[in-house]
Amino acid sequence: MSGTSNPSARATAAGALPSELWRWGAADIAARIREGAISSVEVMQAFHERIDAVNPRLNAIVHADRERAFQMAREADALRARAPQEMGCLHGVPITIKLNVDVAGEATTNGVPAFADRIAPADSAVVANLRRAGAVILGRTNVPPFSFRWFTENPLHGRTLNPWSADITSGGSSGGAAVAAASGMCALSHGTDIAGSIRYPAYVNGVVGLRPTPGRIPAYQPTAATRFLGLQLFSAQGVLARRVQDVELGLRAMAAEGASDPTWIAAPLDFPDDAAPVRVAWVDEIPGTRLAPEVKAAISQAARSLEAAGYRVERVVPPGIDEALEIWLAVVMNEVRLGMLPAVEAMRDASILSSVRSMTACAPAPEFHTYATALARRDVLRREWNEFFERYPLLLMPTSCRAPMPWDEDLQGPEKMRALLTDQSPLIAVAALSLPGLHVPTGLQAGLPTGVQLVAGSFRELRLLEAARIIERDPVRQACISSSVFPASSASFNQRGFGPMPDHVCPASSL
Repeated sequence: MSGTSNPSARATAAGALPSELWRWGAADIAARIREGAISSVEVMQAFHERIDAVNPRLNAIVHADRERAFQMAREADALRARAPQEMGCLHGVPITIKLNVDVAGEATTNGVPAFADRIAPADSAVVANLRRAGAVILGRTNVPPFSFRWFTENPLHGRTLNPWSADITSGGSSGGAAVAAASGMCALSHGTDIAGSIRYPAYVNGVVGLRPTPGRIPAYQPTAATRFLGLQLFSAQGVLARRVQDVELGLRAMAAEGASDPTWIAAPLDFPDDAAPVRVAWVDEIPGTRLAPEVKAAISQAARSLEAAGYRVERVVPPGIDEALEIWLAVVMNEVRLGMLPAVEAMRDASILSSVRSMTACAPAPEFHTYATALARRDVLRREWNEFFERYPLLLMPTSCRAPMPWDEDLQGPEKMRALLTDQSPLIAVAALSLPGLHVPTGLQAGLPTGVQLVAGSFRELRLLEAARIIERDPVRQACISSSVFPASSASFNQRGFGPMPDHVCPASSL
């Protein structure tokens, strides 16, 4: 350890990083702990102070065992002193875990009152991997009931607010995870994604969100040892953070071995051509809807950044985005009718019931023939996309076709839900085809985050991340992202007694 007692002073002397530790990314924290510039306990203290300052306003972290977190931090410091060669890639890094996966000894409520006493007997596979990498769990992040809305609010823990505006959704279902990352309450957030549940919250909160290929990260958890086929095919564990390099670090930790999960695949993570400029399909048309002007502008901006870096960008529409949405509805909503809908009805919560019923009304009739035919057609569409990736190894497309949504847009009946699903079809299609997708912020429009989605072939997450680094370096993004969390002029927050707050991400000079 350095002789300097002030961690901020030590960090500033060690390099050009912000003075507040909570502004640091996971990679910087891990590096400085490894070299002895800071301790895990000091990092933990800084992030808990940040949580105390902003979480009462945002409600992103809904459960935290501080005593256990500090114990883990002390153990991390002791390991560094005793056997530094055993330190993992996330040693001492503060992270959060979504409320729908198992953490040993804690309730996996998934935002459902009936699950309040569902205590996990052991860690889920992804949590076990994060612990082995040395991460320190700060707390659990909020979700909608059953993790099945794009709006994070539930009867157990209330509403999670978006740090840019209380009037727009914080996203879902990993809304708490995205808000915690965006507001500096953690260096890395765990999330899950079956229809955009990582990428959409990343979009509306202005952070990076990676949905890896299903099977890349083990998904087994003791309290939900059986999963319907749609969950096995479409759902993925993933990561959210403020910077691309931190997302990559989280991916490497999470993607470790997971023998308990039969869907886990020991696929290589690194390929020789990950960073090579490739042909990019520039997608700015989505069947059945129009892209909002700010969405088109974000895609154009990202396309220019990639072109300047040597990528060949062409306007092309990939096959069957609209059909992929229908496949998703036929498979997932049939399974929802069978497994989840009775529990939703028993819960008697008007919001989740209205949302699920409207989405169910948009799906085809619950027949085995419909279900089986959709799965068969999915195989054909996946083949067409594989051929498309041979010509265009990277897709640049919308995350959502519209600007961030106001609250409860999904509670206005089946017709409105149908339009909403079409607007979200770039998210859903990627899930239906079991592909990796990455949301990358591009700045602000009218004070709200904008961004783009990158998509690649199966298990090519590093190709996405390398392209995202180029978009992340764009000076327009850097200039925008240093805006304050709660501007003093924000009437929506002032009405609730929320005053101005400091910048919530690293300023442009430190990105």
